[in-house]
Amino acid sequence: MIRGNTFNGTGIAGQNSADSWVDAKGVDYLIENNTGTFSAPGTLANGYETHNPSTTPSFLNGCGNVWRNNRSDLGGVGAYTIKITSTSKCSANPNVVYSSNTVTNATSGLTNVPVTP
Repeated sequence: MIRGNTFNGTGIAGQNSADSWVDAKGVDYLIENNTGTFSAPGTLANGYETHNPSTTPSFLNGCGNVWRNNRSDLGGVGAYTIKITSTSKCSANPNVVYSSNTVTNATSGLTNVPVTP
C-alpha cells in the first residue's frame, strides 16, 4: 500500500530510469490519497508507472495495482499521471485506474488505459 504521501519530483534527473514518482513493479498494490507535483528543473516522463521485470506464469509483476484518489500536477512536461505498460501481460489481473484520480498540467492526460468510474 502506498497511501497519503506527498511526492515532489523537482530535480528528478532521468538517470537510471528515474523519471516518475513511483514505479509499480510489484503485484496488487493499492496506490491512493497521494499528492504529486513537479516543476523544473528535472525530467518527469509520467507520475506513476507500471513495469514488468519478470513475467513468469506464477508471478506477473506490475499487475493488479489499483490507483484511486490521487492528485497530480505534472508541471506541463509529464505525459500521463498513470502510465500502464504491458497490459496484455496483465489480462488475468489488470491494473485499475479510478476516475477519482485528478490531474493537471499533463501533456497526455490521466492515463493510457480505460478509466473505471
